[in-house]
Amino acid sequence: MERRRVLILMGRYLPGYKDGGPVRTIANLVDTFHEKIDFKIVTSDRDHNESEPYANILHHEWNKVGNAMVYYVPPNGLRFSLLRKLAEDTHVIYCCGPYNNYSIKMMILKKVKLINKQVILASMGSFSQGAYNIKGFKKRLFVNLFKYLGLFSSLIWSVTSTIEKKQVQEIIGKDAKCYIAEDLPRQFPNEIKVKCKEPGTLKIVFISRISKSKNLDYAIEIISGLKGNIDFVIYGTQEDKGYWNKCIRLLHSLPNNISWRYEGEADSEKIIDIFSQYDIFLFPTLGENYGHVIYEALAAGCIPVISNTTPWLDFNEMKCGNVIPLNDVNRFIEVLEAYVAMDEADINKISENAYEYAKQKYSEAVQTSGYLHLFTDL
Repeated sequence: MERRRVLILMGRYLPGYKDGGPVRTIANLVDTFHEKIDFKIVTSDRDHNESEPYANILHHEWNKVGNAMVYYVPPNGLRFSLLRKLAEDTHVIYCCGPYNNYSIKMMILKKVKLINKQVILASMGSFSQGAYNIKGFKKRLFVNLFKYLGLFSSLIWSVTSTIEKKQVQEIIGKDAKCYIAEDLPRQFPNEIKVKCKEPGTLKIVFISRISKSKNLDYAIEIISGLKGNIDFVIYGTQEDKGYWNKCIRLLHSLPNNISWRYEGEADSEKIIDIFSQYDIFLFPTLGENYGHVIYEALAAGCIPVISNTTPWLDFNEMKCGNVIPLNDVNRFIEVLEAYVAMDEADINKISENAYEYAKQKYSEAVQTSGYLHLFTDL
């Protein structure tokens, strides 16, 4: 049987890392299934908010990057004619996110029948309530216009859960063809670092893009209510400078029992090691369609305390973390205070549960992945 050839269009890819989850989603997909599928990726020649292209890449030809071939395009370089050319020698076209120019152009090409390949559009969490309400007027205008023009009609939607499928169909329409392909995690480490902790202390980390949707300001509000000796560390790309300035003001108003620092952007290849240095990953996000960073915290034995706006909803039951209603700041504080009071033995038991949970999720994800169905059967 002929190997399937999949063309992936996305905003940024390796060696970029500032987009966080989307880059990791595709990198993990490629690493998991490259022996069965030929992956070609078309992407920007520079990372998010960077003015210079990556060093040592070739333009206008394919680059071997890990287990995929990558075609880097300069700003405004992804023209209709280039998309048609790149789509010729492929079976499936997979577009990451509905609002990007490459997705819009590919939908138009498909609608006017200038390409006859199967086009799959990954929702990438775009229609969760939190994400959809940010710049909501523009997004609703976009969706309604494209529905009117019929540009969604011939597409297949790739979603990561039944929750995301429901979100897509509520906004795009109940007839939207959705297939579930849960994001694949990266491989977990062979062991985790034992935590050294005294009662009355807690090391908390926040790792994510610094933007409204990730809710760092709310995390700071939660931490401001804690007693004990608290060490709070932030990693992330300053995606929204105005929002970051707001967070800085809040950080400077924290009480004296809380020390904080900003460590800049986290190296994606060192993310597990970074998480292993902390007790708690505090992440009251407005919404994640998967949340690679949550899995990575689990794999490092860093206990996630997160909002109830992600697919990770069973942490309380599995005793490997906590899922808390987004609007219940007092519950966040209560849970974190319990961790402050714990000794080394108690917190390491939960840390081990988190690690074992990550191992189980990795095995299940690879065995049941819907990506092979998306790319080979449709």
